[in-house]
Parts: sequence; structure tokens; C-alpha cells
Amino acid sequence: KQWYQRRVAITAGGHSSTVWGLSFNKSGDKFVSCSDDRTLRVWCRDENKATKYTCKSTVCGFHSRPIYDVSWGRHGYIATAAGDNAIRLFEQQGASLLLSHLQSDAHSGDVNCVSWKGNLLASASDDETVRIWNLET
Repeated sequence: KQWYQRRVAITAGGHSSTVWGLSFNKSGDKFVSCSDDRTLRVWCRDENKATKYTCKSTVCGFHSRPIYDVSWGRHGYIATAAGDNAIRLFEQQGASLLLSHLQSDAHSGDVNCVSWKGNLLASASDDETVRIWNLET
């Protein structure tokens, strides 16, 4: 298999610190990014240019520590892993993300990674554990 690079233009400003993760939605026309600046940003593909994405929404005030990972599930929920030991679930409503669930102390250390497989959400942490959460929608 051959790998290649394609330049993608990101507009409308970006994060103010290290970007730790991103995840595309099911159709691939949007993605969400997470950062050390404790924000999520939702990016939408320009209808006229397949390689141009614009920030449509910035979500802040929900995380007290850096957000290390984000995962956009096929059912529409967006999960975040953060340095505050918690996992948060967001739902997209229009251009905004609304907090739908907070699992405080999901781990006893920073949550570094989240990943969806159907209704299962896996999380990994500095506490040396991986947890599988069964979320019925």
C-alpha cells in the first residue's frame, strides 16, 4: 500500500495549545478536535472544497484539565478523555455540542484514550487500566 499526503486547509482559527486528538463523524464531513487548551472544536468540510474545513463550534468550560482524546461514535455521541480522571459524552445539537453525561472518577488517573465500538466505549488511563463501558442508547 502506498501512503500519500494531501494538504488540508483549516480555517477560522485553531486551538491555542497542543492538539492531542481528533475524530471524524460517520459520514466524514465533520470532525472534532481536542486540545491541551481544554476545548473541543467541531470542524465542517466546505461543500465546495473537499480539502477545506472550517471551525463551526468551540466548546469550552466543561473540562478543568487538558483533553487528551476524543471519539465520535457511529450513534452521534462524542466521548472525551481528560486529565481530570473523567469521561464526558456530548451530543451535537445544531452547530453546538451539549454535555449529555459526565462520568466523574471514571479512572483514578488521567484518562488518556477513548474509543467506540457500537454501544461499547473503551477508556485507558494512567492508572494502568482499560475499562469497557456499556452504554445503551
